[in-house]
Amino acid sequence: MVYKNFFFILLFTLLANATGNAQQRTVDEVQKSIGDFSASIKTYQNALVKIKPALQHDATKNLAETWWVAGKAGYGLYSKFRIAKSMGNSIDDKQMGQALIAGYEYCIKALELDSVKVLNRDGSPKINKKTGQAKVKTKYSKEIQNRILKYLVDYSTIGAELYKAEDWAGAFKAWNIYHEVATSPMAQKRHVSDPDSIIGLMSYYQGMAAMKMNQLSEVHRLLKVARQYGYKKKTVYDNDLFALTALGDTVMAVTIAQEAFRLYGKEDIRYLRIMINDCINKHNYRDAEVMLDQAMLNDSLNAEYLNLKGNIVELQSSVLEARPYYQQAVELDSTLAQAQFDMGRCYYLEALQYAQSHSKKSQKALTKAIAPVLRRAVEHLEKSFELNPQNADAKNILRDIYYKLGDAKKLDKLDLMQ
Repeated sequence: MVYKNFFFILLFTLLANATGNAQQRTVDEVQKSIGDFSASIKTYQNALVKIKPALQHDATKNLAETWWVAGKAGYGLYSKFRIAKSMGNSIDDKQMGQALIAGYEYCIKALELDSVKVLNRDGSPKINKKTGQAKVKTKYSKEIQNRILKYLVDYSTIGAELYKAEDWAGAFKAWNIYHEVATSPMAQKRHVSDPDSIIGLMSYYQGMAAMKMNQLSEVHRLLKVARQYGYKKKTVYDNDLFALTALGDTVMAVTIAQEAFRLYGKEDIRYLRIMINDCINKHNYRDAEVMLDQAMLNDSLNAEYLNLKGNIVELQSSVLEARPYYQQAVELDSTLAQAQFDMGRCYYLEALQYAQSHSKKSQKALTKAIAPVLRRAVEHLEKSFELNPQNADAKNILRDIYYKLGDAKKLDKLDLMQ
């Protein structure tokens, strides 16, 4: 019985060794096949398929050489694709991008494994006196790092090509690799890193890929990174605010709006509006007014500022006191949809207030009395709705006014609008 068990153990060991040796031979064969300068796209594709078992087998999966060979096959396939494309051949951009990504991922794994402890004669590890850590030596690391750095620009360009091909996940990964490489110690040591502005731009692109995948928290994180590297275009703030609003993170949205306002406040009132709305939501009307008044000192003829001033005054006092600001805003910019809406809304509310305070009058007498005011409201509301057909409030008020004025033609036309 003992001999029988020993036989099976021996047989199992021999089979395991044979399998391990077979996997090592596979690695050697792949290395040889891609070492030929004339290797074709098909050769590299076959090499990547052939080496996969060796990446999982116990005998070879922990060897730096295995992953390094796989990395060379990935990079080689990418290069062949790129050459073919430059010659006008039709190439699958997704396959080309995935080859570059695979090359990097295999090489990173090889770098992790490519460290062998330096031993003393007695077999104990040698210790680095400065660091107190065990000394290690590498066999492939320098070559691997050079190969990775060689493709630094390619990681950014392939991201763009994958994005164009609507491979959002691939584009995200490619731009992430670019960032990892460009900011790595090996890039800094060899002085091959791109300027911070380019690194920031790539982080922004990666954020846009995350936006396509609806990964809104990642969008915010990446756009923050983009700004940290000096890429502070208006679109960075706008997309960040979009993501934060969708996430419901109003606190961070206000912080981003404050930063954006310092750079682009004159160009886009939305940032100030977010800040002021935050104050209003907290019932800090005084702070909202101070903030707006300071902005108006630098741009007193800004129609949007005047309209926003009217909103604050209306909240604190009345529509009648706010109307002069809305009127000034409309006079300064007749194409400002919000100002036209607020001006029309003022006249509409004036008519309603008159009707409420004279409720004892007949319907005919009331309609006759408020008709001129309602027509003034219509003038502004129609203009506002024309400028912004998405304003449901303008549409609803117009419907009520047309009904009160008995204008069936305009009412029917309005109801036909989507």
